[in-house]
Amino acid sequence: MREEPARLGPEEMRVRADDQEAAIRATAHVLPLYGLDAWGGLRLISRWARWDDHLELAGLGHGSPTGSEPYVDVLVGSPTTGDVVLETRREQRYGTEPPRDEAAFRRIEAELQAASPEPVVIHVDDQPRAFQLWRHPGGWIAGTRIDGYQIVLRARGMYPSGVRLRRVTDVEPYLRGRRQFLAVDG
Repeated sequence: MREEPARLGPEEMRVRADDQEAAIRATAHVLPLYGLDAWGGLRLISRWARWDDHLELAGLGHGSPTGSEPYVDVLVGSPTTGDVVLETRREQRYGTEPPRDEAAFRRIEAELQAASPEPVVIHVDDQPRAFQLWRHPGGWIAGTRIDGYQIVLRARGMYPSGVRLRRVTDVEPYLRGRRQFLAVDG
């Protein structure tokens, strides 16, 4: 007999969200975080991955990750994190074509490895930076390294030329947006 996963009640969700937010606040200074400059819409924490108590990957989302409106996720990987661009491209591809067997996995992997990026310039803190961009149905993924950190963008509904990144030092608007998106408070 298969058991259904336990559903958390509103109070358990609130406690879990509070604990996650405390962990995010405690480590927000570890990686150089970037967000969209002059973004007026929803901001939220998209990812926060720790390994052996070290923050390895942090993401700040702009817009709703679900739906069809514009969305840009700005991921920052530590210098010791694996290839964040390739992992992001894999995740995107698996979302549209899950590899159901070894042959499909190998074919998809070969296609990902063989795909050639196009160069694109994206401004980061008002400085033009060279990124490598891969297009996919519905959007694009771009990546570069700045001071050893991997900066990866996953976007839909926005052209790369419309993206300007700015260093983020205050994660509170992203935490509020995360809570709003998860509907923890209401």
